[in-house]
Amino acid sequence: MRPATPGFMQAAREITRGKGALLVLDEIQTGMGRTGKRFAFEHFGIVPDILTLAKALAGGVPVGAAVMTSQVADKMPKGGHGTTFGGNPLAMAAGVAALRYLEDTKLWERAAELGPWFMQELRKIDSPKIREVRGMGLLVGLELKEKSAPYITKLEHDHKILTLAAGPTVIRFLPPLVIEKCDLEKVVSALRQVLTWNPKE
Repeated sequence: MRPATPGFMQAAREITRGKGALLVLDEIQTGMGRTGKRFAFEHFGIVPDILTLAKALAGGVPVGAAVMTSQVADKMPKGGHGTTFGGNPLAMAAGVAALRYLEDTKLWERAAELGPWFMQELRKIDSPKIREVRGMGLLVGLELKEKSAPYITKLEHDHKILTLAAGPTVIRFLPPLVIEKCDLEKVVSALRQVLTWNPKE
């Protein structure tokens, strides 16, 4: 849950290009609008040679893809690749529908608007337990100064809010890109309550 810096990503692009190596970016979680752009690499002014995608690519139907530049694709062996489930008609139809919906609704714009607002609201929570709030778009991490697991469990049990851990002290928020601001306000309110609780009592 630590966003890369433009300097780091641009250096990676320059080094790989200079050494004749491929720059491969994993956007299985960050792609498809999650960070406020269609793909996270767009924030950094670079283009990878290969991009891996999955998860939101087909709106929840299991599918994955490796997207590559034409220069890389032209060097791939022809006719030598096989796959058990590749080209599944249902998965491909779901992928096309999800891509069309994403383009029609421009959900990345919602992530670009709501993500910074959500992080700002989380930073307003006055709690000595919070170390840092960080993220990009609607990919947000709230780092605590103690273990996050008890708070994640309490958010789920008491407030019906699903979050994930990202390491031992970070609460990870990955709300759907169609979420409304009023729902995020409920999350902030619930978290404010939960952080007043002492898990040792």
